[in-house]
Amino acid sequence: MSKNILIISPNSIKERSGLAGNVDEKLLYPEIKASQDMYIHPALGTALYNRILTGIQANNLTADEVTLINDYIADTLVYFVLSELSVELNFQMYSKGTVQKTGDNTTQPSMQDLLDISARYKTRAEFYKERLINYLKVQAAAGLFPLYLNPGSTLDTIIPDRDAYTSSIFLDDCWDWKHGKERTFSEMYQGKTGRNCGC
Repeated sequence: MSKNILIISPNSIKERSGLAGNVDEKLLYPEIKASQDMYIHPALGTALYNRILTGIQANNLTADEVTLINDYIADTLVYFVLSELSVELNFQMYSKGTVQKTGDNTTQPSMQDLLDISARYKTRAEFYKERLINYLKVQAAAGLFPLYLNPGSTLDTIIPDRDAYTSSIFLDDCWDWKHGKERTFSEMYQGKTGRNCGC
């Protein structure tokens, strides 16, 4: 689903973070949408993500879905948006090219400073995403959010992430969807079984 439906508003980001109130909301919309698609969609899986967007559009979210958004998705999304904004707000694209913005009585951070700020917000976002994933696992096991366990079966289906933290090293520790369990240490790292986990 690629509808322009936002789970949280630009105002929510300003209220929940240190983002200045005078930041143009027009600059926040694309970052919210991209962060939803890049980080929230993989956390929820396709079916539950589409249901949340449809529920927002139709104004028929259940009480459980509202709790999921308010207590888990919103914090996760706020910090992923901030991690994307740290670089985005410092540059503007014009017909003549990309320029770095400057202001009176301000000092421009270096690119490394911006990347460090982005990484700091991403670390926070991953903490909240881990809480979101753990909440969904517990609630789905109790019979709530069945769409989380049944994300779909089409080629464009995104299976829910089992872990929020990212690493630049591929550890091949995927979830065994065929058997509905996590692979053991020996299955993951010692080659005790074949690669049948569906990764």
